[in-house]
Amino acid sequence: MIRLLFIPQAKKMRKEWAQGDAIRDKDYSIPETVEVIKDISYGKHGKWNLLDINRPKSYSGKLPCIVSFHGGGWFYGDKELYRFYTSNLATRGFAVVSFNYRLCPEHPFPAHIEDCNAAITWLSENAGQYDIDLDHLFFVGDSAGANLVYHYSTLLTNPEFQKLYKFKVPAVKPKAVGLNCGTYNIDEQLEGNNVLKAYIQNPRKYAEQIKVKKYVTENFPAVYIMSAPNDFLRTEVEPMVEFFKAKNIPVTSKIYGTKEDPDACHVFHVNLKLAIATECNDDECNFFKKFC
Repeated sequence: MIRLLFIPQAKKMRKEWAQGDAIRDKDYSIPETVEVIKDISYGKHGKWNLLDINRPKSYSGKLPCIVSFHGGGWFYGDKELYRFYTSNLATRGFAVVSFNYRLCPEHPFPAHIEDCNAAITWLSENAGQYDIDLDHLFFVGDSAGANLVYHYSTLLTNPEFQKLYKFKVPAVKPKAVGLNCGTYNIDEQLEGNNVLKAYIQNPRKYAEQIKVKKYVTENFPAVYIMSAPNDFLRTEVEPMVEFFKAKNIPVTSKIYGTKEDPDACHVFHVNLKLAIATECNDDECNFFKKFC
């Protein structure tokens, strides 16, 4: 029922958000120093299972790799929406992979996680062809994408959690992850949240699979977690910092901008015209470089 109720709302929000994002991205272009290998098929779900590889045109040896998990409330967005952000990250000396995944309400949980796994499995099997160094692998995600990074990184680092899923995970692990303006322990937030209900349409069936916090161990990668004063998910940062510290997971956090700045808001870091976006993306990439 929630699927049927949410479809008209999702279509309306997709249209409105796309208009706003088009305004934000007006006049942007792919940096001349970056090449983009587009629309590589990584799975069996057609347009939903395509990825791009962004990398500097000039490099020597293998490149450390950032994989971007796009945001959009699990029902909106794709790699094209993030093309300027991901190509911009590549100017800092990384190969940057961005990928589409199936969206709810048409494709509820665990479709998103299955596609994350398919994308990373493809990368694990084909990295050498694109001069990607899997020994220096990093994930970034914002909003719902941060949730997917949190969830999937837990899967990669806990064999007990893997047993709850039907697919096999690849033998890779990110050195560090960037959790940007995200939401995390959604099993505790389902009540009264129609977006989450459109994503987790069968909470009884998947009750254990969405208890991510329960399965996070000290093997989880190092974390950079950030937000901004006017981000509606700002309050998620401190509890997660304390949670990671309690697990002996290295964590760095930062809140960018001021309350008086309206641009210091949700997913500000993809708005490349902002000084705080450049500051944040520099900080996050420099954090990753510590592990290279």
